[in-house]
Amino acid sequence: MKRFSFKFDRLKKIRERDEDGALLRLALAQTDLAREQKLLAELVESVANSGSRLLDLVKDGAARGLLGNADAFRQAALVAAQRQKAAAARASVLVSARQKEFEQAHQKAEAVRMLRDKRRTEHVRFSLRETQKELDEIGGRGASRKASRGM
Repeated sequence: MKRFSFKFDRLKKIRERDEDGALLRLALAQTDLAREQKLLAELVESVANSGSRLLDLVKDGAARGLLGNADAFRQAALVAAQRQKAAAARASVLVSARQKEFEQAHQKAEAVRMLRDKRRTEHVRFSLRETQKELDEIGGRGASRKASRGM
């Protein structure tokens, strides 16, 4: 049987390389998103804790300066949490974009892989038909020899 060769092997390799690169960029974006979300959760917890601390200071009748410092810290933590929420939203948008990029690259690579599989199947069928024709010819020659000897 003749060896199978695919004319678009270079294209297949390029598409698969693009697919792998898109997958890597998606993984990095997902890692960044996870980091941003973790930081956001920590800041939200910090805001909640600073609010509780401020309430405890008010209940204990703490000095005005101490209350002012605690409130300033709570306000700063709140601003940081809001900024981090925006950063997490940007990271989420980036993940969505990277997901679409990967899906497109995957579709392109999959199309070439499917074409290769189709061509390989066609090649195998053709080779089997050719082999069968050769065997039929050999068998036909043998049968005609037997017939000519017997007569």
